[in-house]
Amino acid sequence: MLAESRETVRQSINLEEVNGSFRIQTKLKHYDAAVIRDVSVSGAGIELDDPLEVGANIDLTFSAGDWKISVEGRVVWCSMRTARSDSVSHSAESYRIGVKFNPRNANNNVIFFMASRSMVNPHI
Repeated sequence: MLAESRETVRQSINLEEVNGSFRIQTKLKHYDAAVIRDVSVSGAGIELDDPLEVGANIDLTFSAGDWKISVEGRVVWCSMRTARSDSVSHSAESYRIGVKFNPRNANNNVIFFMASRSMVNPHI
């Protein structure tokens, strides 16, 4: 996806500085320790070892201590990467996935973005 086609600015996240965790829930499976590459109030870029089907609905949850916030989203694109920039596992391939948040939940989307922006690293 070209940066010019985004509705909102994305912020990169450095997971080494995170004092919380992300979890992705699909209809059939959940993924802990997903790599969240960037986030905005309208969506996120994630990296997983498994592909997600375009059009699939997901819940993305950020937890820190006893506090958590979840957003609903839909997979809008998925592409395979052959080189890992950091390792969630020892897999030689991974998948970059674009998620668009449900615009009907704008308040949750903003809270999710604000909560996760403490992890933003503008140098990535």
